[in-house]
Amino acid sequence: MSAVEMSLDGQTALVTGAATGVGKAIATELARRGAFVVVSDIDDDGGRKTTADINGSGGRATYVHADVTSTTDLAGVMEAAGIAQDGLNIVVANVMGGGAYGSIWETDPETARRTFDIMVFGVYNVIRAFAPALTATSRSGSPARLLVVGSEHSLGVPPHVFPASVYTTAKYASLGLVDTARRDFAATGVSVTLLAPSWVRTEKLVELIRSSRELAEAIEPNAQNADEVGRRAVDGLMRGDYITATNPVTRGFALEHARQIMASVQTLHIVGASDDADGHDGTGDIAQCPVVGHM
Repeated sequence: MSAVEMSLDGQTALVTGAATGVGKAIATELARRGAFVVVSDIDDDGGRKTTADINGSGGRATYVHADVTSTTDLAGVMEAAGIAQDGLNIVVANVMGGGAYGSIWETDPETARRTFDIMVFGVYNVIRAFAPALTATSRSGSPARLLVVGSEHSLGVPPHVFPASVYTTAKYASLGLVDTARRDFAATGVSVTLLAPSWVRTEKLVELIRSSRELAEAIEPNAQNADEVGRRAVDGLMRGDYITATNPVTRGFALEHARQIMASVQTLHIVGASDDADGHDGTGDIAQCPVVGHM
């Protein structure tokens, strides 16, 4: 194996939403590299099939039912899987659901709320539930890593995708959760990575492509296989990437989005000797925040 593909023998990984799609691909790749994988989902049949597929291929996995919107479910996962508090090395927060498509005003509030409950609070719940275990693992001297499965929608509004404004907003929130998690975990040794794929040939996307020649012609040239995305995801996680983007189709609009942000920010006047155009290092002193000690 290369340095990136280092063995995960002796390590334990938890993957939510692992019954199908990207979650299954990541779980499979983690197992291929030697990790014991806890497969978690609300789709019990799919989750058990993922587990059986991994075990049947020489890997090691077990299945635990858990709904990411239920803090009670998540609190019981480690005990159900027989994992010690300092024995969890990798957590993959992969969530999907809600079915919100169309513009903001075309999406009814209940659908939007359900989407945010799953895709925003679901990721938040996973991070919150397993942060103590990841921190304990890191403090014990073992590697501890968090991967949040976002999307190219986490990097802006893709111009090559039909409007799905609530979905885009939910995935964009993944970037905020990763940024704050990186800050919150900074002193613990836990690494945090955002995965940002584009079209992935999951079971649902393949079904969609087969339903329409027009969709197939538009999507298929830019789609990636799930196992490729799974491999790139674990590579990025092992490198300690901030963001792992997997598809070149993302490059153009993501860079343009970044340029638009910088164009606005750079109109502000410079504050402080180190805050110059050539490279403020992005650090700061939290103790200097005026509200510290008053909240």
